[in-house]
Amino acid sequence: MKDYLEALQYYLSLPQWAIDRILFVDNSDGDLEPLSDLVRHLPHDKDVELISFAGNDHPYQRGKAYGEFKLLDYGLANTTLFRSDDIVWKTTGRLKFLNLPEMIERSRGLRFDVLCDLHNVPGVGSGAWHDYQHMDLRVFAFRVRAYDLMLRDIWRTREVGLDGGFMYRHMRQHQCPGLRVIPRFPLQARLQGISGRHQRDYMSSSQRAKDAFRAVARRITPWLWL
Repeated sequence: MKDYLEALQYYLSLPQWAIDRILFVDNSDGDLEPLSDLVRHLPHDKDVELISFAGNDHPYQRGKAYGEFKLLDYGLANTTLFRSDDIVWKTTGRLKFLNLPEMIERSRGLRFDVLCDLHNVPGVGSGAWHDYQHMDLRVFAFRVRAYDLMLRDIWRTREVGLDGGFMYRHMRQHQCPGLRVIPRFPLQARLQGISGRHQRDYMSSSQRAKDAFRAVARRITPWLWL
């Protein structure tokens, strides 16, 4: 809960030109009163909606992405915050997306309906050695109508293998005319927090070195998706 509170406080502090609405969705049917108290008492300029539901009732073997897209479906179906043409930036609720305003500013000139970040280096993700494109599911952006057309109910179709590689292949195969999927961020995303899967500190010296190297690689070797 401390992680969630600190992350929410960070997002509430961001400039309104970057973020003017926040939808927080919890799938453990947990008590959101500490988060509600924060939203009520902390001065901010955002419209905020907090949703909790019992959506964690599936076998863990189905993977993180299964529950995550189930959660996204529920949140988008039950929120009053978004219209079909709005752009939503999805991030993990315990993590701080430290350069989100800069990412949004750099992305304004891109014509996209889904903006994600891919890796295609062997050993990253599943470790496949060819035809490998793995989507980072921690952070990505989408237009609501594009999500409805390409990603809604996807968790219902797969009991296993719902990972970043499958997600990107699915979007390419089901891309609707007029919708544009951009597979690389214009900047290296900088995250703060602890990975729930690997317990990795995203601000450790080794992780910051990786992020710095990847940031440079985006500029000088844009074809190398680390």
